Amino acid sequence: MIDFTLAALAPMEAELAPLKPLMPSSYGRGVEGLAESIRALGLLRPLLIWADGGEHYLLAGSLRREALMRQGRSVAPALMLPPDFPREQAFALALADNQERGWNQAETALLWRFFVETLGTEGAANLAPYLGLAPSPKMREWCLRAAGLPEQGLAALAEGRLDLETGARLAGWAPENLGPALNLFDLLNPSKQKKKQWLDWLEDISRREFLCSAEVLEVEDIRTALADVERVGRPATEEIIRKYLWTRRHPLLAELAAARQARVRALALPRAARLELDPSLEDLKFGLNLTFATPAEFGQVAETVAKLRQSPDFQKLLDDDHES
Repeated sequence: MIDFTLAALAPMEAELAPLKPLMPSSYGRGVEGLAESIRALGLLRPLLIWADGGEHYLLAGSLRREALMRQGRSVAPALMLPPDFPREQAFALALADNQERGWNQAETALLWRFFVETLGTEGAANLAPYLGLAPSPKMREWCLRAAGLPEQGLAALAEGRLDLETGARLAGWAPENLGPALNLFDLLNPSKQKKKQWLDWLEDISRREFLCSAEVLEVEDIRTALADVERVGRPATEEIIRKYLWTRRHPLLAELAAARQARVRALALPRAARLELDPSLEDLKFGLNLTFATPAEFGQVAETVAKLRQSPDFQKLLDDDHES
Protein backbone atom coordinates (compact mmCIF):
# COMPACT_ATOMS: atom_id res chain seq x y z
CA MET A 1 0.00 0.00 0.00
CA ILE A 2 1.21 3.50 -0.86
CA ASP A 3 1.45 5.94 2.04
CA PHE A 4 -0.95 8.48 0.58
CA THR A 5 -3.80 10.85 1.50
CA LEU A 6 -6.11 12.84 -0.75
CA ALA A 7 -4.95 16.01 1.02
CA ALA A 8 -1.68 15.62 -0.90
CA LEU A 9 -3.48 16.33 -4.20
CA ALA A 10 -4.31 19.75 -5.64
CA PRO A 11 -7.69 20.06 -7.41
CA MET A 12 -7.60 20.37 -11.22
CA GLU A 13 -10.28 21.05 -13.82
CA ALA A 14 -11.62 17.85 -15.39
CA GLU A 15 -13.90 17.34 -18.39
CA LEU A 16 -17.13 15.76 -17.15
CA ALA A 17 -18.43 14.04 -20.27
CA PRO A 18 -15.48 11.69 -20.96
CA LEU A 19 -15.32 10.37 -17.39
CA LYS A 20 -16.25 6.70 -17.12
CA PRO A 21 -17.92 5.59 -13.87
CA LEU A 22 -15.90 2.71 -12.45
CA MET A 23 -17.82 1.59 -9.38
CA PRO A 24 -21.63 1.25 -9.11
CA SER A 25 -22.99 4.77 -8.96
CA SER A 26 -25.39 6.22 -6.40
CA TYR A 27 -28.62 4.26 -6.32
CA GLY A 28 -32.04 5.39 -5.17
CA ARG A 29 -30.94 8.99 -4.58
CA GLY A 30 -32.49 12.02 -6.21
CA VAL A 31 -30.17 14.52 -7.81
CA GLU A 32 -32.50 17.53 -7.55
CA GLY A 33 -31.65 18.42 -3.95
CA LEU A 34 -27.92 18.13 -4.62
CA ALA A 35 -28.24 20.30 -7.74
CA GLU A 36 -29.95 23.02 -5.68
CA SER A 37 -27.23 22.82 -3.04
CA ILE A 38 -24.47 23.15 -5.64
CA ARG A 39 -26.29 26.04 -7.23
CA ALA A 40 -26.50 27.84 -3.87
CA LEU A 41 -23.19 26.88 -2.26
CA GLY A 42 -21.02 25.66 -5.08
CA LEU A 43 -19.28 22.29 -5.31
CA LEU A 44 -18.02 21.63 -1.78
CA ARG A 45 -16.02 18.48 -2.61
CA PRO A 46 -14.12 17.82 -5.84
CA LEU A 47 -14.65 14.64 -7.83
CA LEU A 48 -12.18 11.77 -7.48
CA ILE A 49 -10.62 10.43 -10.68
CA TRP A 50 -8.35 7.48 -11.37
CA ALA A 51 -6.33 7.18 -14.57
CA ASP A 52 -5.70 3.67 -15.81
CA GLY A 53 -4.71 2.41 -19.24
CA GLY A 54 -5.22 5.79 -20.84
CA GLU A 55 -8.77 6.12 -19.52
CA HIS A 56 -10.04 8.46 -16.83
CA TYR A 57 -12.43 6.75 -14.42
CA LEU A 58 -14.77 8.49 -12.00
CA LEU A 59 -14.21 6.90 -8.60
CA ALA A 60 -16.35 9.16 -6.42
CA GLY A 61 -18.85 11.88 -7.29
CA SER A 62 -21.25 10.33 -9.80
CA LEU A 63 -24.23 12.16 -8.29
CA ARG A 64 -22.25 15.43 -8.16
CA ARG A 65 -21.27 14.96 -11.80
CA GLU A 66 -24.91 14.41 -12.84
CA ALA A 67 -26.03 17.50 -10.91
CA LEU A 68 -23.32 19.61 -12.54
CA MET A 69 -24.12 18.37 -16.04
CA ARG A 70 -27.81 19.17 -15.49
CA GLN A 71 -26.72 22.73 -14.81
CA GLY A 72 -24.87 22.82 -18.12
CA ARG A 73 -21.41 22.53 -16.58
CA SER A 74 -18.82 20.73 -18.71
CA VAL A 75 -15.87 20.82 -16.29
CA ALA A 76 -15.50 20.60 -12.53
CA PRO A 77 -12.75 20.53 -9.90
CA ALA A 78 -11.38 17.02 -9.41
CA LEU A 79 -8.62 15.18 -7.61
CA MET A 80 -6.58 12.97 -9.93
CA LEU A 81 -4.83 9.96 -8.43
CA PRO A 82 -1.25 9.41 -9.59
CA PRO A 83 -0.65 7.08 -12.56
CA ASP A 84 -0.44 3.36 -11.70
CA PHE A 85 -2.08 3.95 -8.34
CA PRO A 86 -3.04 0.55 -6.80
CA ARG A 87 -6.60 -0.34 -7.72
CA GLU A 88 -7.62 -1.67 -4.30
CA GLN A 89 -6.29 1.44 -2.59
CA ALA A 90 -8.09 3.62 -5.12
CA PHE A 91 -11.35 1.89 -4.22
CA ALA A 92 -10.63 2.42 -0.53
CA LEU A 93 -10.10 6.14 -1.07
CA ALA A 94 -13.34 6.38 -3.01
CA LEU A 95 -15.24 4.64 -0.21
CA ALA A 96 -13.65 6.86 2.41
CA ASP A 97 -14.64 9.90 0.33
CA ASN A 98 -18.31 8.87 0.54
CA GLN A 99 -18.31 7.30 4.00
CA GLU A 100 -19.77 10.32 5.74
CA ARG A 101 -22.77 10.22 3.42
CA GLY A 102 -23.16 6.46 3.83
CA TRP A 103 -24.84 3.95 1.55
CA ASN A 104 -28.32 2.55 1.37
CA GLN A 105 -28.76 -1.23 1.25
CA ALA A 106 -28.99 -1.39 -2.54
CA GLU A 107 -25.73 0.56 -2.91
CA THR A 108 -24.03 -1.64 -0.31
CA ALA A 109 -25.10 -4.80 -2.13
CA LEU A 110 -24.05 -3.52 -5.56
CA LEU A 111 -20.70 -2.23 -4.31
CA TRP A 112 -19.88 -5.45 -2.50
CA ARG A 113 -20.64 -7.58 -5.55
CA PHE A 114 -18.51 -5.25 -7.67
CA PHE A 115 -15.54 -5.57 -5.31
CA VAL A 116 -15.84 -9.36 -5.12
CA GLU A 117 -16.02 -9.64 -8.91
CA THR A 118 -13.17 -7.16 -9.42
CA LEU A 119 -10.78 -8.01 -6.59
CA GLY A 120 -11.84 -11.51 -5.59
CA THR A 121 -13.15 -12.46 -2.16
CA GLU A 122 -9.84 -11.90 -0.38
CA GLY A 123 -9.21 -8.47 -1.90
CA ALA A 124 -12.80 -7.38 -1.30
CA ALA A 125 -12.48 -8.36 2.37
CA ASN A 126 -10.06 -5.46 2.87
CA LEU A 127 -12.83 -3.07 1.81
CA ALA A 128 -15.59 -4.66 3.90
CA PRO A 129 -15.06 -2.31 6.90
CA TYR A 130 -15.91 0.72 4.76
CA LEU A 131 -19.30 -0.82 3.97
CA GLY A 132 -20.01 -1.99 7.51
CA LEU A 133 -19.61 -5.63 6.47
CA ALA A 134 -16.38 -6.52 8.24
CA PRO A 135 -17.75 -8.63 11.13
CA SER A 136 -20.51 -10.43 9.23
CA PRO A 137 -19.87 -13.10 6.57
CA LYS A 138 -23.63 -13.67 6.45
CA MET A 139 -24.26 -10.02 5.56
CA ARG A 140 -21.69 -10.26 2.77
CA GLU A 141 -23.46 -13.32 1.36
CA TRP A 142 -26.82 -11.54 1.53
CA CYS A 143 -25.30 -8.57 -0.31
CA LEU A 144 -23.95 -10.79 -3.08
CA ARG A 145 -27.33 -12.37 -3.63
CA ALA A 146 -29.43 -9.20 -3.16
CA ALA A 147 -27.32 -7.41 -5.78
CA GLY A 148 -28.97 -9.73 -8.32
CA LEU A 149 -32.44 -8.32 -7.67
CA PRO A 150 -34.20 -6.71 -10.64
CA GLU A 151 -34.88 -2.97 -10.65
CA GLN A 152 -38.06 -3.19 -8.57
CA GLY A 153 -36.30 -5.13 -5.83
CA LEU A 154 -33.25 -2.86 -5.75
CA ALA A 155 -35.54 0.17 -5.46
CA ALA A 156 -37.27 -1.45 -2.47
CA LEU A 157 -33.86 -2.10 -0.88
CA ALA A 158 -32.71 1.47 -1.48
CA GLU A 159 -35.90 2.90 0.04
CA GLY A 160 -35.79 0.63 3.08
CA ARG A 161 -38.95 -1.27 2.11
CA LEU A 162 -36.96 -4.49 1.94
CA ASP A 163 -34.23 -5.77 4.24
CA LEU A 164 -31.06 -7.43 2.94
CA GLU A 165 -31.93 -10.92 4.15
CA THR A 166 -35.36 -10.89 2.51
CA GLY A 167 -33.90 -9.25 -0.60
CA ALA A 168 -31.27 -11.98 -0.86
CA ARG A 169 -34.00 -14.59 -0.69
CA LEU A 170 -36.23 -12.89 -3.26
CA ALA A 171 -33.29 -12.56 -5.64
CA GLY A 172 -33.66 -16.28 -6.26
CA TRP A 173 -37.29 -15.89 -7.33
CA ALA A 174 -38.41 -15.57 -10.93
CA PRO A 175 -38.97 -11.88 -11.82
CA GLU A 176 -42.71 -12.41 -12.41
CA ASN A 177 -43.11 -13.57 -8.80
CA LEU A 178 -41.28 -10.63 -7.28
CA GLY A 179 -43.88 -7.93 -8.00
CA PRO A 180 -46.80 -9.53 -6.13
CA ALA A 181 -44.58 -10.32 -3.12
CA LEU A 182 -43.24 -6.75 -2.93
CA ASN A 183 -46.75 -5.35 -3.34
CA LEU A 184 -47.91 -7.49 -0.42
CA PHE A 185 -45.05 -6.27 1.76
CA ASP A 186 -45.55 -2.62 0.74
CA LEU A 187 -49.26 -2.64 1.58
CA LEU A 188 -48.97 -4.44 4.91
CA ASN A 189 -45.42 -3.65 6.06
CA PRO A 190 -45.15 -6.93 8.03
CA SER A 191 -42.29 -7.61 10.39
CA LYS A 192 -39.16 -9.33 9.11
CA GLN A 193 -40.21 -12.52 10.90
CA LYS A 194 -43.64 -12.47 9.26
CA LYS A 195 -42.06 -11.92 5.85
CA LYS A 196 -39.88 -14.96 6.42
CA GLN A 197 -42.86 -17.06 7.52
CA TRP A 198 -45.00 -16.00 4.55
CA LEU A 199 -42.19 -16.69 2.10
CA ASP A 200 -41.71 -20.15 3.65
CA TRP A 201 -45.39 -20.90 3.15
CA LEU A 202 -45.48 -19.46 -0.38
CA GLU A 203 -42.48 -21.49 -1.48
CA ASP A 204 -43.91 -24.65 0.04
CA ILE A 205 -47.34 -24.12 -1.57
CA SER A 206 -45.67 -23.45 -4.92
CA ARG A 207 -43.63 -26.65 -4.71
CA ARG A 208 -46.54 -28.85 -3.67
CA GLU A 209 -49.08 -27.42 -6.12
CA PHE A 210 -46.66 -26.85 -9.03
CA LEU A 211 -47.54 -23.16 -9.18
CA CYS A 212 -45.52 -19.96 -9.22
CA SER A 213 -45.80 -17.72 -6.16
CA ALA A 214 -47.53 -15.00 -8.18
CA GLU A 215 -50.43 -17.39 -8.89
CA VAL A 216 -50.82 -18.05 -5.17
CA LEU A 217 -50.81 -14.34 -4.27
CA GLU A 218 -53.17 -13.30 -7.06
CA VAL A 219 -56.13 -15.42 -5.98
CA GLU A 220 -59.37 -13.55 -5.36
CA ASP A 221 -59.25 -13.94 -1.55
CA ILE A 222 -55.91 -12.13 -1.32
CA ARG A 223 -56.71 -9.52 -3.98
CA THR A 224 -59.95 -8.64 -2.19
CA ALA A 225 -58.23 -8.42 1.20
CA LEU A 226 -55.47 -6.16 -0.10
CA ALA A 227 -57.91 -3.93 -1.97
CA ASP A 228 -59.80 -3.39 1.30
CA VAL A 229 -56.77 -2.79 3.53
CA GLU A 230 -57.46 0.92 4.10
CA ARG A 231 -60.96 0.23 5.41
CA VAL A 232 -60.19 -2.93 7.38
CA GLY A 233 -56.73 -1.90 8.58
CA ARG A 234 -53.35 -3.60 8.33
CA PRO A 235 -53.59 -5.92 11.39
CA ALA A 236 -56.92 -7.40 10.28
CA THR A 237 -55.72 -7.76 6.69
CA GLU A 238 -52.51 -9.43 7.87
CA GLU A 239 -54.63 -11.94 9.77
CA ILE A 240 -56.71 -12.68 6.66
CA ILE A 241 -53.58 -13.24 4.56
CA ARG A 242 -51.93 -15.35 7.25
CA LYS A 243 -54.98 -17.58 7.69
CA TYR A 244 -55.36 -18.03 3.96
CA LEU A 245 -51.72 -19.02 3.43
CA TRP A 246 -51.69 -21.25 6.52
CA THR A 247 -54.89 -23.02 5.45
CA ARG A 248 -53.55 -23.61 1.97
CA ARG A 249 -50.19 -24.76 3.33
CA HIS A 250 -51.78 -27.08 5.95
CA PRO A 251 -55.13 -28.21 4.47
CA LEU A 252 -55.56 -31.22 6.76
CA LEU A 253 -54.75 -29.22 9.89
CA ALA A 254 -57.08 -26.46 8.72
CA GLU A 255 -59.88 -28.99 8.25
CA LEU A 256 -59.27 -30.40 11.71
CA ALA A 257 -59.14 -26.87 13.22
CA ALA A 258 -62.51 -26.06 11.61
CA ALA A 259 -64.02 -29.24 13.06
CA ARG A 260 -62.68 -28.36 16.51
CA GLN A 261 -64.14 -24.85 16.27
CA ALA A 262 -67.52 -26.39 15.47
CA ARG A 263 -67.22 -28.69 18.50
CA VAL A 264 -66.33 -25.77 20.74
CA ARG A 265 -69.46 -23.96 19.55
CA ALA A 266 -71.53 -27.10 20.14
CA LEU A 267 -70.52 -27.08 23.81
CA ALA A 268 -72.58 -23.88 24.19
CA LEU A 269 -70.52 -22.75 27.18
CA PRO A 270 -71.51 -19.54 28.98
CA ARG A 271 -69.41 -16.46 28.35
CA ALA A 272 -67.90 -16.84 31.81
CA ALA A 273 -66.12 -20.03 30.65
CA ARG A 274 -64.52 -19.47 27.26
CA LEU A 275 -62.82 -22.38 25.54
CA GLU A 276 -60.54 -21.06 22.79
CA LEU A 277 -58.35 -22.67 20.16
CA ASP A 278 -54.77 -21.53 19.73
CA PRO A 279 -55.14 -18.28 17.70
CA SER A 280 -51.76 -18.71 16.01
CA LEU A 281 -53.03 -21.78 14.09
CA GLU A 282 -49.64 -23.31 14.80
CA ASP A 283 -50.96 -25.77 17.41
CA LEU A 284 -54.15 -27.71 18.06
CA LYS A 285 -54.07 -26.93 21.76
CA PHE A 286 -56.76 -24.81 23.37
CA GLY A 287 -57.12 -22.62 26.43
CA LEU A 288 -59.86 -22.17 29.01
CA ASN A 289 -60.54 -18.63 30.27
CA LEU A 290 -62.73 -18.18 33.35
CA THR A 291 -64.37 -14.90 34.33
CA PHE A 292 -65.84 -14.36 37.82
CA ALA A 293 -66.06 -11.65 40.49
CA THR A 294 -67.25 -13.47 43.62
CA PRO A 295 -66.74 -16.88 45.23
CA ALA A 296 -70.31 -17.77 44.25
CA GLU A 297 -69.68 -16.93 40.61
CA PHE A 298 -66.50 -18.99 40.74
CA GLY A 299 -68.48 -21.95 42.08
CA GLN A 300 -70.94 -21.70 39.20
CA VAL A 301 -68.18 -21.50 36.60
CA ALA A 302 -66.24 -24.34 38.22
CA GLU A 303 -69.35 -26.52 38.17
CA THR A 304 -69.81 -25.82 34.44
CA VAL A 305 -66.21 -26.75 33.76
CA ALA A 306 -66.48 -29.93 35.80
CA LYS A 307 -69.38 -31.09 33.64
CA LEU A 308 -67.24 -30.84 30.51
CA ARG A 309 -65.70 -34.23 31.27
CA GLN A 310 -69.05 -35.91 30.55
CA SER A 311 -69.63 -34.00 27.28
CA PRO A 312 -69.16 -36.12 24.10
CA ASP A 313 -68.11 -33.00 22.16
CA PHE A 314 -65.45 -32.19 24.75
CA GLN A 315 -64.19 -35.77 24.60
CA LYS A 316 -63.86 -35.41 20.81
CA LEU A 317 -61.74 -32.30 21.36
CA LEU A 318 -59.45 -34.30 23.61
CA ASP A 319 -59.35 -37.14 21.07
CA ASP A 320 -58.41 -34.66 18.32
CA ASP A 321 -55.56 -33.30 20.39
CA HIS A 322 -54.32 -36.83 21.14
CA GLU A 323 -54.57 -37.97 17.52
CA SER A 324 -52.76 -34.89 16.24
